[in-house]
Amino acid sequence: MTASQKIESLTNSYYGYAVFGAAVSLWNNGIGFFSLLGTAASFLFSVFLTWFIGRRLLAKSSLTRIVLVLLTGIFSVLGTVGVAKMGWTFFQTMSFSLLVYAGFASIGVYMNVKAFRVLTDSSVKAYFN
Repeated sequence: MTASQKIESLTNSYYGYAVFGAAVSLWNNGIGFFSLLGTAASFLFSVFLTWFIGRRLLAKSSLTRIVLVLLTGIFSVLGTVGVAKMGWTFFQTMSFSLLVYAGFASIGVYMNVKAFRVLTDSSVKAYFN
C-alpha cells in the first residue's frame, strides 16, 4: 500500500466511525426531534472535519500530520487509562451498562491508535518529506 492509500483508508475508517458515533448517539439519547437534530449536526460536522483533515493530509500538510500525531498519541494513552478505570469501576459496581460504555470508548482508543500507527509509518513519513 502506498502512503496516499493508507491515508485514504484511514480517512474512510473515520467516516465509518462518524456513522457509528451517530448511531451510538441515537441509542443514548433516543429518537426525539432535538436528539435527531443534534445527532445530524454532529454527524455532519464529523464528516466535514474528516473530509477536511483527510484532504490536508493528502495535500502533504506536515503541520496537520504533526498535530494529529501528537493528539492521537495523547488521546490513545488517556483513552486507555479511561477504559481501564471504567473496567475497574465495572468490577466494583457490576453495572453492565458501564461495560457497554467501556466497549464504546475502547473503539475510540482503537481509532486513535490506528491513526497514530498510520501517521508514524515510514512510508507515510516519507510522503510528507
